[in-house]
Amino acid sequence: MKEKSVVFYKRLIIFTSLSIIIVIACLLAFFVINKLNLWDRESMAEKTVPVVSKTTAQEATTSAIEEEKFITKTAISDKITENDGKVVYLTFDDGSSENTLQILDLLKENNIKATFFFNTSENQTADSIIKEAYDNGHAVGVLTSTDYNYDAIYSSVRNYMKDFDKSYNRIYQVTGEKPEILRFPGGSINEYNKADYKSLIEQIVSRGLVYFDWNVCADDGSGKTSKESMVINATKLPSKADKCIVLMHDNGNDNTCQALKEIIQFYKDNGYDFQKLTADVKPITF
Repeated sequence: MKEKSVVFYKRLIIFTSLSIIIVIACLLAFFVINKLNLWDRESMAEKTVPVVSKTTAQEATTSAIEEEKFITKTAISDKITENDGKVVYLTFDDGSSENTLQILDLLKENNIKATFFFNTSENQTADSIIKEAYDNGHAVGVLTSTDYNYDAIYSSVRNYMKDFDKSYNRIYQVTGEKPEILRFPGGSINEYNKADYKSLIEQIVSRGLVYFDWNVCADDGSGKTSKESMVINATKLPSKADKCIVLMHDNGNDNTCQALKEIIQFYKDNGYDFQKLTADVKPITF
């Protein structure tokens, strides 16, 4: 009985000793962790992960878009220079029409070089018209070679490029010079190409062409616009008015040529130099 008691007490002492050792070890570990500030380090690591608010996300997206625009514009502007002074570029989309020869005569009378973005479909524009515009020193750029079915043109990047190739090759064939400038039908960003406009721009830039939108518009695309409206719209100067790319349409409107006379006079009276678009002109784009 005595021996059993001795064994029991020995075991109790060992268990108690081990418990004390474990408690002391835990206390030492806790003391060391606090001393080394490890808890705060973990907390600081968590704090360094930023919480992205909606506003920050929007700013980041906007920044990325602006950076992409910068890269694109840099790519197409490697050889581009700014013109000094006040410059106006008259541009005519959608031709030819029964007005084209008269437009060419008016430009010649005023010693003005302009830019024509013809519809190069053979049903729309004869070789002789493209050649006369080119021979008179005007710029001839790629627009389209179809009947302006925007749904079809912009149905895919592939379909747009097929249309581009037709127009590009026709101009090259007629003039003997590869076109270097382009205008997207409806502008570089429009309701028909919203999903693909970035890819379309990349395709055009990769082929070495410079694309142009506009900052002044005669708003005469309907073919029924009055002379007065054309003149008012085509002389409505933007806030930065030293450089104006004026969009007009050669669509057979009976008022176009009369309006053009007044538009030319307006820019002359206001000290503008008339020039044509080339790949060396810094583009205005949407």
